[in-house]
Amino acid sequence: MVGVSTKFLGGQPYQVREALARVVGETMELPVIRIFAKPLYERYFRRPFRRGNLYFGVYPSYEQALAKARHLASAKLPATYDVQEAAGKYLDQIQSLRACDYPAMFWLKHIMESGGRKVFDLGGHLGLAYYGFSHHIQYPTDLAWCVHDLPHVVTAGRALASARGVDGTLTFADRPQAASGCDLVFSTGALQYLPYRLPWLIDQLPEPPRHVLLNLIPLHADKSFFTLQNLGIAICPYRIESIGRLTSDMEARGYRVRDSWKLDRCMRIPFEWDHAVENYGGYYFERR
Repeated sequence: MVGVSTKFLGGQPYQVREALARVVGETMELPVIRIFAKPLYERYFRRPFRRGNLYFGVYPSYEQALAKARHLASAKLPATYDVQEAAGKYLDQIQSLRACDYPAMFWLKHIMESGGRKVFDLGGHLGLAYYGFSHHIQYPTDLAWCVHDLPHVVTAGRALASARGVDGTLTFADRPQAASGCDLVFSTGALQYLPYRLPWLIDQLPEPPRHVLLNLIPLHADKSFFTLQNLGIAICPYRIESIGRLTSDMEARGYRVRDSWKLDRCMRIPFEWDHAVENYGGYYFERR
């Protein structure tokens, strides 16, 4: 058993909470302990978590996951990512790339060199990929990069683009259907937060894109479901895609897989070990 200190750090029961997380993680699979550990973990999950992300539960639909998120939410931890604090997350990605970004950047460069000029960045935050990739790719002068995200983030993104003098190239859309007529729909680390699936969006577009480039999405070998994610600033429904379902649905819409890759990232949901995500990944689809 892990020894638990009762000393508080900076006014917060930091050591207690960290040790509790370790204890729960090590013992929750034991049948007797599980009865007591799951309610305890649920209470822990309801608090703002500042060291990575936490996950809780398995739900068959977005609506059911959202209902549970609202039940667990509080003023400090709302059941929506559309909060002011969201605009300030991930700002380090403006200046540098993560290792997981390089496969997507490789194919983005290829698409631009093949004539792609209109990029629709679905869930692109402040334009993080636009800024981050610009340190490694020479963008064409006629590039048009449009980001769609939640209202708080879009407002901050427009202000940042104006301040940096790139608002002629980097624009923001309030609706995902603005992707119609673009050359590429690009999304990294965002599909899992959407209330709709990407194939649904493709069906809404009068002019679907030729290229679809997805990165950093949680993929399960055969299950499609939702869990909840505690991001520290919100509790949100979190979608996990079945690999077979995603690829078959895209193929039904005329797309073929040009490339796919696995990323060195996994996800474990306490008490739901058969729903573990062994790898996040990415796909490059091209329309026939």
